[in-house]
Amino acid sequence: MTEQAESAESTIEFTIVDHVATVSFNRPERLNAVTTPMFGRLLEIFDEINDSADVRCVVLRGNGRAFCSGADQKERPGMSIEDIRRRRRLTPQAFSAMRSCVYPVIAQVHGYALGGGMELALGCDFIIAAEDTVMGLIESARGSMPAGGGTQLLPRLVGAARAKEIIFTARKFTAREALGWGMVNYAVPADELDAKVAEIVAEIVAVAPISNVQSKRAVNMSLDVDVVNGIQIEAALYERTLTTADRVEAMTSAREKRPPVFRGQ
Repeated sequence: MTEQAESAESTIEFTIVDHVATVSFNRPERLNAVTTPMFGRLLEIFDEINDSADVRCVVLRGNGRAFCSGADQKERPGMSIEDIRRRRRLTPQAFSAMRSCVYPVIAQVHGYALGGGMELALGCDFIIAAEDTVMGLIESARGSMPAGGGTQLLPRLVGAARAKEIIFTARKFTAREALGWGMVNYAVPADELDAKVAEIVAEIVAVAPISNVQSKRAVNMSLDVDVVNGIQIEAALYERTLTTADRVEAMTSAREKRPPVFRGQ
């Protein structure tokens, strides 16, 4: 195993327990600032998640005092042209890994979610945050611009005008403010964050997993096509759910007046 691979594996933790995949940034001393090896490792992890029939929900989180403070600025000065090219190949895929994941992905955000860190959260299906989390797309203040999907995803959540203000000013704000804009689904006291995420995860895990897989595809496709074609896509994906054992179980359990037991089949 190479030193780079060892570094990547140690800086992102990954477990699957009770149908829940937990992916944790693990550079607490750097507020989980991301490096090129971490982007590569993130892609490997989500490839493994997509290939697992045991997963029903994914939680992306950070260890220590932050979710992710963005790109590690200390990495940049030592990068060669080849390093920069490799990073530019990896980063679009890494920022898209959560959206492309077949299963629902929740961003559990606390502390700081800045620059690329906020874009990693935006790439998830939705965000549950500690209300005092400091967020922002701060790239303009560094002479750059958001390049992890921020200019594309943020307007879809908060509207073009609000997104432009956030990007043009590089202003930082709290998750409590982001809740009012529709950027995050929940903003809770920090000591209640784990419990809130666990509550929503339990609800997701309890429903038919194939239904959620198909629904996620339909919703994501709706953002890329017009309504007429989106409805046709939805109808085609719906057909897949009608032939599952879970669909039969749902109807049987309703008749028998008991909770369904879904097996992802």
